[in-house]
Amino acid sequence: MKYTKYFFILLLGSLCFWVSQIKIRLPLLTTIIYKNSKFTIFEMKNPLLAGIFIAASAGIFEEGFRFLFRKFLLKNSRNIVEAAIFGLGHSLMEILYLFYVTGFHTALFSINIWGILERILATFLHIELSILLWLGFLKNKKYRILILAMLLHTFVDSIIPVAGYFRRSIWEVEFLFFAIVLWIGILLIKYHKREESL
Repeated sequence: MKYTKYFFILLLGSLCFWVSQIKIRLPLLTTIIYKNSKFTIFEMKNPLLAGIFIAASAGIFEEGFRFLFRKFLLKNSRNIVEAAIFGLGHSLMEILYLFYVTGFHTALFSINIWGILERILATFLHIELSILLWLGFLKNKKYRILILAMLLHTFVDSIIPVAGYFRRSIWEVEFLFFAIVLWIGILLIKYHKREESL
């Protein structure tokens, strides 16, 4: 029974990415932004700002829907393990989508150590952000934590356009990504232990 519930939560995590990104955010970006000549000109003149805007849209949609799924579909979930499983499902769907977009054959033969590391770190990030939102509900700070999750997600996704703008190397980008994921993980552990001791 427990594992059936975990599998259901994993599917909900996957569905969360599918709805928020594939069905809503990406079509909106394609229709409203990328087909808008004014935005194309803006992107050419301000690549850094355009990149940060797109990163912010990911943070808002992904964390917003993660919040809605927890609030309405998993409102009785009080287990941090369930939050981690939800985040894992979210990440797995993202990986499948990336394989689909690039083509499974192409993706398999173009995988390198940096790509693998980036996906591992992204998976940990999705798990951490899910746990963060769950803690927000459990500690009755859900709206403040939602804003924090959106800001963290935006900050992490902004690394790529910022690194591209300042011509930083891929290892520098991945090292910064690793440091942020590690920092969030440490803060979550400390926060959870502190709340348990109160």
